[in-house]
Amino acid sequence: MSVNKQENTKKKILDSAFDVFVKNGYKDTTMSHIVRESGLSKGAIYHYYKSKKDLFISLIDHWEIFSFPDFYSKSNKDESAQETLMRFADTVYEVFCKRPHVFLAEIEFWALANKDKEINDRSKVLYDKILKLFELVLNKGIRNKEFKKIDTKTISVELLSVFQGINWFCLFGGNKREVEKYLHQSVHTILEGIRSKS
Repeated sequence: MSVNKQENTKKKILDSAFDVFVKNGYKDTTMSHIVRESGLSKGAIYHYYKSKKDLFISLIDHWEIFSFPDFYSKSNKDESAQETLMRFADTVYEVFCKRPHVFLAEIEFWALANKDKEINDRSKVLYDKILKLFELVLNKGIRNKEFKKIDTKTISVELLSVFQGINWFCLFGGNKREVEKYLHQSVHTILEGIRSKS
């Protein structure tokens, strides 16, 4: 089997598993559900993933690529730090409009991270990566005199918390206009607080 075909098969398995885990939750999902959703044989799935847990852990990395592909792939060197953060807000909003189940998957990750060390460790790697990305953007803003000198680690956690607030809207309801207002107003408030006065 070619590398390309293998990658396509793995993607099909992960996309199918993603949908099933969101719909059923981890506890009520079986490999048979994923077999049915993917249209692949059980043997094909077990060839790549030895267990339901192994597949679920792989989904954490898949979640990042599936959720924010445009944000991570774009190269915008001439963009200001403020523009980059607002673009991230726009990307999150777009994901909410088109694929809100992405955020419901994150809630499932949280629930299991609280009970399973391996899932907790893998989730931490993902969130550390996102926080590092925010820190790089904030440090760029400080260098370019957009932002005053700030504790970039703390502001990164604050930004991440804003974006994770979308989970609330996914669980308890919220229309697109409310979500857009929440995101832009929240990020704008943070930017106002750190903007350089000079």
